[in-house]
Amino acid sequence: MINSLLTRSHRLFALNAAVSLGVFGVLVSPAPAVFAQSAPVFSQMIVFGDSLSDDGNIAHQMRDTFFFSYPSSNFDYSNYRFTDDLYTSPGSSLYSGVWHEQLATSFLNLAVARNSLDGGMDYAFGGATTRDGQTERTIINNPFPFSGGNFTITIDNIGKQVADYLGSNTPDPNVLYLLWGGGNDLFDDSSATNVTATANRVRTLVDRLALAGARKFFVPNVPPLGAVPNSLGHPSTVAALDLASANYRGELNAALASEQSALAAQGINIQLYGLDIWLNVIRVLAEPAKYGFTNVTDPSQGESVNPDHYLFWDDLHPTTAAHHEIAMEADRVLRGAVPPLGKAVNISTRGKVGTGEDVLIAGFIITGTDAKRVIVRALGPSLSNFGVPGPLADPTLTIYDSNNAVVARNDNWRDTQQAEIEATGLAPQNNLESAIIVTLGPGAYTAIVSGKNGGTGNALAEVYDLNTTAQSVFANVSTRGFVGTGDDVLIGGFIIASGEPPLIVLRAIGPSLSSHGVAQPLQDPNIELHDQNGALIGSNDNWRDAQPTSIKATLLAPADTRESVIVASLVAGNYTAIVRGNNGTTGVALVEVYRLE
Repeated sequence: MINSLLTRSHRLFALNAAVSLGVFGVLVSPAPAVFAQSAPVFSQMIVFGDSLSDDGNIAHQMRDTFFFSYPSSNFDYSNYRFTDDLYTSPGSSLYSGVWHEQLATSFLNLAVARNSLDGGMDYAFGGATTRDGQTERTIINNPFPFSGGNFTITIDNIGKQVADYLGSNTPDPNVLYLLWGGGNDLFDDSSATNVTATANRVRTLVDRLALAGARKFFVPNVPPLGAVPNSLGHPSTVAALDLASANYRGELNAALASEQSALAAQGINIQLYGLDIWLNVIRVLAEPAKYGFTNVTDPSQGESVNPDHYLFWDDLHPTTAAHHEIAMEADRVLRGAVPPLGKAVNISTRGKVGTGEDVLIAGFIITGTDAKRVIVRALGPSLSNFGVPGPLADPTLTIYDSNNAVVARNDNWRDTQQAEIEATGLAPQNNLESAIIVTLGPGAYTAIVSGKNGGTGNALAEVYDLNTTAQSVFANVSTRGFVGTGDDVLIGGFIIASGEPPLIVLRAIGPSLSSHGVAQPLQDPNIELHDQNGALIGSNDNWRDAQPTSIKATLLAPADTRESVIVASLVAGNYTAIVRGNNGTTGVALVEVYRLE
């Protein structure tokens, strides 16, 4: 978890905004593969899962029990699948089949896994959880996923699916085993206890297959379940499901990593491929046009629309266009064509430095396993060379850790580490400016820029990564300062290095700062995001007006609806976030930049 960093007086205070970190694999990018590789050769695919992977088992069970097929064309579904096709209303003109069928035919040149009740190797059942045994589920007209409907049938949970397969087959090390569940577990029970139990059940399923001889596994996590149309309109349900989905992501990563290590200790080496559905469905929700979608919140079933431009077919299941996105990114993962996420290698903030609570306070969070060598700078006089009016004449810099202990302080950069600073090529232009080189372990830090002897003016606080190869990154930067009018805005800058475009969340916080002791918060902030050429990428005034579903899914929704947020996937480059007050209002604000991993 990471916490947004602010200040208590001249020290630290924290907002209780947090987001789970950790990545098992990467799904969905609008960019083509960064480098082309061939996918490993698999003899076939064997599928275990729920309705996202079911291509006929529920329909077969319905025929056996009630003598008609569902899902089917009679109910405006692709025959035997919970999605659309050419013959549904409306019909897809581009895609056919669920994600693993499209992966097999369009990318891997493998035979499609047909439903197991008809003799195939797709054991998935709509409504299945990761548990053992069977479950009674209601089908058709469900007010909630697989409950409260009109017809009850018995379905196989994923534990039973695996047991049935192992009961009549010997696993093949050349087969790719697709294991995707967890969504129904969390729909049924979104408690923290069940999140942990679900992750551990998936680990157990991998263990059972691996001990029997399976070696290659494809295991996605779940999307932010509060974002499906069935959940929307129920705020408490959305919040609970989004929290459970985010936490499941982290716990599944940990459980699978532990399982892989435990098996290796027994001499069993498995290959785990993962799709980070959670992170990258948020990408699509935030910027649908990048992925060819015009609607990511409403069902397209029965509407006069093009389903190839919709994310959802019904109020729970994706369109075949969305299934195609999953298949396409699954192929990228299998080919090893998804590079690591681009790191934030430099962060900076420009703002007005006053006195009292109006000093410039920059917070940053380092996540990972390694300590990171950084240089922190406080610039003032040299800003006049760039046309900044009223620069701070003599800035001072103090770095605090999360316990409010002073890590280092500096007034004039030549006074302490001159040779070391000059060696980095980042020495300030003016002797009155401040700089500190320090090695920091993972954690939260605050850099406070104030004027010597009570001086005031515009200043720039910067943090540079001097060791970009370390297994640690800047995950968050947040700066608190006074927002005035004209040039006295609050400006946050950051640089994204090469790699898979990371998902960035920008926030402008104002009114809610009053609950943290800020006497004069900015009452109505707005935020803009610009690229290195100054072009506007996006802007927001009130966060609920533009990207509310994706913002809630990140668990970073502000406490006050007047506060502003932008969610965007950003390619390598320089970026600037600008915070202003609406209608010329002024006050203390916080600008934050989160890099989700």
